[in-house]
Amino acid sequence: MEDNKKKVTKNKTEGANKKKTESKKIETRKSETKKSGAKKKSEGKEIKGKTLLEKAQEEKVSPDKTKEDNKKKAIKDARRKLNYAKTSDGEEFGRLIKIILIVTVIMVVFYGVTVVVTNKVKEAKDEQSSESKGIQYDNIMVGSMLKINGNFYVLIEDQDDPRISEYDTLRQTIAANPDAPKIFVADLSDSFNSSYLSSESNYESDMTKFKVTGTTLVKIENHKITETYDSYDEINDKLKELE
Repeated sequence: MEDNKKKVTKNKTEGANKKKTESKKIETRKSETKKSGAKKKSEGKEIKGKTLLEKAQEEKVSPDKTKEDNKKKAIKDARRKLNYAKTSDGEEFGRLIKIILIVTVIMVVFYGVTVVVTNKVKEAKDEQSSESKGIQYDNIMVGSMLKINGNFYVLIEDQDDPRISEYDTLRQTIAANPDAPKIFVADLSDSFNSSYLSSESNYESDMTKFKVTGTTLVKIENHKITETYDSYDEINDKLKELE
């Protein structure tokens, strides 16, 4: 029995000692862990403090660098604005060129239409004038009658002559005959012919001296004046002869 008691007592003592040893180990580990954490925390604070200090030193030590950075930024902004302005100016210039081209095209088209219409009107007038001249038996200028080739007559008409309509009727009759000679008409009321009307007649074949006093029928052969009729009876008889 005593031996058993001694064993129990021994076991209790060993258990208590074992617990104390484990407790000490745990406390040692905790102490080491705290020390390690404190060391890391201290190192972190030291690094952070160093970083802040370096940053403050950089900001304090390099104001020129900040100014240079600001200057570069300002230059960059200025270049960007300049490029934008150039782009805007280019777009405006492009729009202006387009407007000018459109206006030019419109003007060219309008001019082309105007030319076409003008030419059409001119052609119509020329055609009408040609038809009118055909009806009037080919009107000519007095000054050019000696330049025409061949043999023919020229009736130089004074529009104040009351017998003009009678002469025109006779000419129409003559024109209907294919064998009849050609009769041209020169109107003294035309500004190109009015200078040949005078108070005294001159029937020379020199057109600088040629003059008539009124309605006159002239025969021309090979660019020369060969016959002249300047009274009603003479003109009327000759036209009836030519019928």
